[in-house]
Amino acid sequence: MNTLTRVACYVLSAVLAATTYSAHAQTTASSGALEEIVVTAQKREQNSQDIGISLSAVTGADLVSLGATTATDITKSMPAVVLTQPNGPSSFSLAIRGVTQNDFADHQESPAAVYVDDVYVSQMAGLAFSLFDVDRVEVLRGPQGTLFGRNATGGLANFITNRPTEELGGYVNTTFGERNLLRVEGAVNIPLSDSIDSRLSFQSNHYDPLFTNVAGGAADAENGNDYSIRGQLLFKLANSAQLLFIARASRENVHAGSWEEFASYGVGNGVDVAVPPNLNPYNTCPGCNGSGMPNSGPFTTRDNISGFAKLSTSGFTAKYTQNLSGATLTVIGDYSHLQKDYQEDSDASPYTLFEFFNGSKVDQQSIEARLNGGDEKLNWTAGVYGLRIAGTYYEGWIGPSYFTSREFSTGPNPNDGYPYVGAGPWPYGQAPYWTTGGVPGPDGGIPETKSPYDLTTKSYAVFGQLEYRATDLIGFTVGARFTGDKKDYNFTWYPYEYFPTAVTDQTLLLHQPDGATLTSYQSSRSDNLYSGKAQMDLHLSKDMLAYVSYNRGVKGGGFNAPLFPIFINDLKTLSFKPETLTSYELGFKSEFLDHTVRFNAAAYYYDYKDYQALIYTLGLEQLIVNADATHKGAEAEVEWAPSSAWRFGVGVAYVDAVVNNVAARCCGDAGTPYAGVAIPGNYTPGNAPRWTGNAMARYTVPVGPGHLALQLDGNYLSRFWFNLTDVPVVEQPGFGVANARVNYSWLQDKIEVGASVENLADKHYGVMGFDNTSINGLAQVYPGMPRWFKMHVNYKF
Repeated sequence: MNTLTRVACYVLSAVLAATTYSAHAQTTASSGALEEIVVTAQKREQNSQDIGISLSAVTGADLVSLGATTATDITKSMPAVVLTQPNGPSSFSLAIRGVTQNDFADHQESPAAVYVDDVYVSQMAGLAFSLFDVDRVEVLRGPQGTLFGRNATGGLANFITNRPTEELGGYVNTTFGERNLLRVEGAVNIPLSDSIDSRLSFQSNHYDPLFTNVAGGAADAENGNDYSIRGQLLFKLANSAQLLFIARASRENVHAGSWEEFASYGVGNGVDVAVPPNLNPYNTCPGCNGSGMPNSGPFTTRDNISGFAKLSTSGFTAKYTQNLSGATLTVIGDYSHLQKDYQEDSDASPYTLFEFFNGSKVDQQSIEARLNGGDEKLNWTAGVYGLRIAGTYYEGWIGPSYFTSREFSTGPNPNDGYPYVGAGPWPYGQAPYWTTGGVPGPDGGIPETKSPYDLTTKSYAVFGQLEYRATDLIGFTVGARFTGDKKDYNFTWYPYEYFPTAVTDQTLLLHQPDGATLTSYQSSRSDNLYSGKAQMDLHLSKDMLAYVSYNRGVKGGGFNAPLFPIFINDLKTLSFKPETLTSYELGFKSEFLDHTVRFNAAAYYYDYKDYQALIYTLGLEQLIVNADATHKGAEAEVEWAPSSAWRFGVGVAYVDAVVNNVAARCCGDAGTPYAGVAIPGNYTPGNAPRWTGNAMARYTVPVGPGHLALQLDGNYLSRFWFNLTDVPVVEQPGFGVANARVNYSWLQDKIEVGASVENLADKHYGVMGFDNTSINGLAQVYPGMPRWFKMHVNYKF
């Protein structure tokens, strides 16, 4: 059975798909007709069927029915949109049509932009926000640089929350279930006067750890413990003007950083594979890794330190709108703050060998001013935008792996000559420390290495777009944007000893070894970036639109923050150039059978110049390099509403993405043309499955005083790799996840009770993985959520 057949079978087995894409819906006349989808994909309200953009949108009500609780849950209901977790539970991004960024360094920005209430979210650590009191989510595929600009190379997701209204009311949704889950979400809307409306929204989320630590010495991990709050004031001013204030805050503090592990070893030329059960490549035990540990098994770890993820965010947005003569003025200003601290036990063993940590403290300010105007014939948008991101970051590791310092390079050192490190390795324990962990020194010190760095980004842009309906049949759209980017970067690193039992003077600063190429690095770069759009629409009938478009998307250059600075031999590798994506797209949108069937499809070809590709030069030594790439693919969505009781639909996408001639696989064997260096080739980007599909079916029937709703939904991803090497240890086989839900509502939907089983078949799969073969002979996998039984009670007042 080929891949396409498997996709079709999975989708059909989930009873097709009731549409989750009805955003900001307005019910049409026919009781069985599909709802009109009204979006703001072009900075003004439009029927999505009239826009030549491949997009999906989900209402807040549909998010609730899908059980979506975090921003990343939208990937379960949209084709060609895949979750990427560059550092397990502590950072997130979206892969749209195979375009993504999976560097775990916190300062990198994703090429699939995320906006919340028209505000750009620059930090990938800030993308795991909880969904609560949401009006709709819009996901636009393909470059959106003209109107949204910054880093929307692959597309974007725009989250729009509910606004204050003139009605007194609110809601409380409570979910509870296995693992002592308790999630409470709610909002209250209060009109304070004829001219002032207010809204207060909140959520809290708690559940027990998913991982069991069987080694002792560390807590069970991957629990839930977070809360968020949002307050809004809407002032209705004279001359139809409005001023909206939004204040927000969130906190998360969880045991985190646990990974499943399985033993791995190299078979030559940078190809690492799983250790067979009867093989003993490290002379420890059959099927074991270098530390003598067998595979951990699902949701099991053997950590000796307790990892954690601590994340706090806050912000304030002001939005002013004014209807002028023939135009609308919109001004949006925002301040956002994020602070993150993260630690994990990367060696997944009872030894202190390699335990990664990182963190960030970031302040972001932005302002946008735009004018919109037009009529049925001509519409236009013009604006300016400014952004400043000031971030201080750090990353490093605890343990003797790849540790080096000047202090241990003089005098006798039994570990001198340890491969890769050179002079000054940790002298206690026997290198490579796999079964000793580098025992503490005689003074109780533990080796650590830390790289603090800061990055300040200043960006400004001017943009405009013109839409002209030449005839009833033909329409044209042209747009352009200029962006000026300036980045100032400062990186350094140092080794030190940590004394965990000391009351004072817990750290002893050491020195970098003599001869290190990278000691400290200061640099700046300025990029002038141009993006644009040209499109022709063919309005074949009132309900049929075809379009052909050309889009140019850009993402500014930047800087690398290498985890192992001692291995940097050329400072030029610390900077990379801007990337440019040229997109050619054909699309078709239609509704027929009295608006009971909707069929949308698109096909595209991406020509990538200087694609910012993440490679690993040694172990987890990550660098972004420029390489050319090509992406081609297609997606289609079908929705059907045969009656007011039934909703069906299906979404499927195909992506063929290749990064060309990039030295991504480390390293060649002795005697080969690439001995000791990375092997160039054509590789598939990380988190880019060739096939994705999603499905949902919903049946609603009157029962007693209310309505009973039964729902099946699910999604499918074909095989993909977690990074740009295409090696077996970072390969995730294809998988599908199905969910079942039942709800009963009455009193005009004011009360709803229900139950759900998510991941119905308890499918075990990974969402991120790393190849740590060179550290202690293992690979890491961060799993997706297991089967979960939940119940909920929702109340509106």
